Amino acid sequence: MGIHARIRAYDSKRCIECTFSSQLESNDCSMKVLLASNNPAKAERYRRLLRDTDIELVTPDAAGLPQMDVEESGTTLAENALLKVRAYKGLTDLPILGNDTGIYVTGMGMVTAPKRIALGGIDEKTLTKKGIAERMLAFWKNEATKHGGSVDADYLETFALLKPDGTERTKDSKREMILTNTEFGTPHESFPLRSLYLSRVTGKPAITHTLEEDDLELAPVRQALLSLLV
Repeated sequence: MGIHARIRAYDSKRCIECTFSSQLESNDCSMKVLLASNNPAKAERYRRLLRDTDIELVTPDAAGLPQMDVEESGTTLAENALLKVRAYKGLTDLPILGNDTGIYVTGMGMVTAPKRIALGGIDEKTLTKKGIAERMLAFWKNEATKHGGSVDADYLETFALLKPDGTERTKDSKREMILTNTEFGTPHESFPLRSLYLSRVTGKPAITHTLEEDDLELAPVRQALLSLLV
């Protein structure tokens, strides 16, 4: 069989069969996927959402790959997610998963690259993680203030998957929320905007969620992941 291995990954009732080039132990039945990010909070979130599957997310650091400096120059979330996965093309035989996110408020007319607009054109690479979080919070607080302190919004997250055969797929997810100008807790640098909104599913500030409530709010994200990976 050489270095080509055929493995099966199971998710409760569903089964897929995947083929890719990799050095796999004969007793390794997991499906390894490279996450195009070394963000530990992001990796932890997706692993939790996929915890009842045999999908194993591997970060570039864990795979011995460099962290690629990707300019998010796309005009849509899907374009940015694709840019991230393409950066690792040719460096691994694993499927590659990437994402991009954005908040959309009805009537704002923001249909492209919300993060870049929120940063006011400042090059993200010149900012610290804390600096990015502070600017994102200030921008979205101001938008909520324009609507009297709160406004209905959607949190969109788009995933891109680059398969070993070169096939590319994308999948969107949407979470309904109420964006506010109030911080309901200390913002997390990786997910700062969770401190500003209430989930429509739980009726609670996202930052105060239990793990079980997080699962409810993030169900659309899990479904998008499964539609690509399973």
